Amino acid sequence: MSASFAVRRCADIARARELHAFTQAVFGVLDIDPPSSVLKETAADFAARLRDETAFIVEAEAQLVGSVFCATKGDALHVGRLAVAPAWRRRGVASALVEAAKAEARRRGLARITLGARIALPGNVALFSRHGFAIVSETCHPGFTRPTSYDMELRL
Repeated sequence: MSASFAVRRCADIARARELHAFTQAVFGVLDIDPPSSVLKETAADFAARLRDETAFIVEAEAQLVGSVFCATKGDALHVGRLAVAPAWRRRGVASALVEAAKAEARRRGLARITLGARIALPGNVALFSRHGFAIVSETCHPGFTRPTSYDMELRL
């Protein structure tokens, strides 16, 4: 991890609006069809996530530059809403967030980590593959006849 940023846990409900706006800005410019469901979420949804899930954030230069939410689902930690500011991509932020999720899953004694990755975003699929995730199935969003995302898993 770079010395210019650090990953930390965030449970501060007062930051829900900031995390909501940040995540929507990052996901809103993605060229994916259908658009991400995060774009339908509200600040209240993010407040609920902060209460019910584990969030990790990366701040640098006094700004939020990355975030991810993790939730236990059975024997797995499900990772979602991973977002990195465009100016901070390819600088290790996403990898640091994935490593934080791995450490959290191990801390909880979970057997695996799961996530969904859009097929239209091969860079994301490659990132998760580099971290040991494997594609376990393909998913079609409602109304689509072709797969639109991969379900990926890392066994710990």
